[in-house]
Amino acid sequence: MDVREVIVNETLPQIPAGMVAFDLEMANSFANAPPVICMIGMERYDSEAGHCVSTIASITSRREEPELIEWFVRELSGLADRHTHPRLLSFSGLENDVPWLEQRLQRFDLPPEQSGTLERFEHVDLKAEFYRRTHSDHMSLKNLERIFGIGRESSIQSRKVSFILTDVMSSRRRGSSIPEKIFRYLHEDVHHLLLIYNRWEQVSLDEFRLTDEEYLNFLNSLKNALHKLVQSPLARRSDTQRAVKNLGGYLKALSGALDKALVDQTFAEFELPPLPEFDGRHRDLGRIKKKHARLSGISLRDAETGAYQLRSRLRKPKGALAVVRHQGRLLMIRRADGLKRAAGYWGLPGGSLEEGESPSIGAVRELWEELNLYGTAGRILGTSTSVGGEYTLYWVEVEVDDLSTLNAEQSEVAEVRWMAQGEIASLDPLIPGALEGFHRFLGPEWQ
Repeated sequence: MDVREVIVNETLPQIPAGMVAFDLEMANSFANAPPVICMIGMERYDSEAGHCVSTIASITSRREEPELIEWFVRELSGLADRHTHPRLLSFSGLENDVPWLEQRLQRFDLPPEQSGTLERFEHVDLKAEFYRRTHSDHMSLKNLERIFGIGRESSIQSRKVSFILTDVMSSRRRGSSIPEKIFRYLHEDVHHLLLIYNRWEQVSLDEFRLTDEEYLNFLNSLKNALHKLVQSPLARRSDTQRAVKNLGGYLKALSGALDKALVDQTFAEFELPPLPEFDGRHRDLGRIKKKHARLSGISLRDAETGAYQLRSRLRKPKGALAVVRHQGRLLMIRRADGLKRAAGYWGLPGGSLEEGESPSIGAVRELWEELNLYGTAGRILGTSTSVGGEYTLYWVEVEVDDLSTLNAEQSEVAEVRWMAQGEIASLDPLIPGALEGFHRFLGPEWQ
């Protein structure tokens, strides 16, 4: 095992005594074998000396992993003995690094005084803290570095790091050493964790808070999963029939609450309906529970002040697009040449929502006005942005039982076509961004 120490002369007054930043790097491409932790980086701030002390331990053989873990535990144990409030600082450590370490502690059968070391520390996870402040979980360490104005000298990607370490640890490269750029990469990781924490209270994260539009997409994901479930064979199976029936009622309650929020253009008064209790171990039922749990963890209002916490984007002008399919084909229109917006372009039937109108009602109305077709709104598949960026467009599934009444309103629709999978790209001219929308909401086969 190789242990290196680096001193960084930098003053970090906001770093509390007893805090240590850490990160792991793994080799994980071995066939029929678990991934191997082969590098551990640690950094603490020495307030008396006024500098940071970074220590990186590495191994180049899979047999050395127990020695590496024991070294890390001994270092932590010594730190915990010297401080009354020891803390472990990481990025996504609670999701990944800590569980991996706990797994090793059990597997290697370490003495009790070592195996319980992690429990002596308070875990500070910057990804979890960012989520707590913003309810946005789309954040990487590199993006967090940019937010806090921290530059990175290393340009290597994390996937490349894992690939290189796997190659070094493999039998084909026995005796080879870890490249210096990997040490620099890991050192920057742990040092930047301390830098970010030192600036944590100085940087406003308000502009990164979850938007109501993003929250809507989470709701639509749950709603679409429910819609798919109640129409699946699970609804007829004896062991899951009752659970699916209960979820059908929940889908109606969720749809009603969501439609009201869209009409109000805010989730300020929205209450996520409680998920009914149900039995059933099928994976699709498990997905519903996970999606609902994720939404339940998002606080729409501040617990102390009651203030609404989502950034508002729903008050942007809105439109609805009707997604009508029949016998494997999709209904497309070419907009009339005299229209103010997207004249002459091919796209889905649809238009602007009227005041107080939900996307579902608007999609049904537009389909009637443009094509004389009466339909029933189903799922909201998601949202996109209009060509000019001024409208949020809701993609709404609409079922039409009687297509014989189809009659295009010439002032709005110049041509109508039913398009099979893979034919959409042949339409010319096609509204910019349409192919991306079909890929996201209907699948790549509809491009």
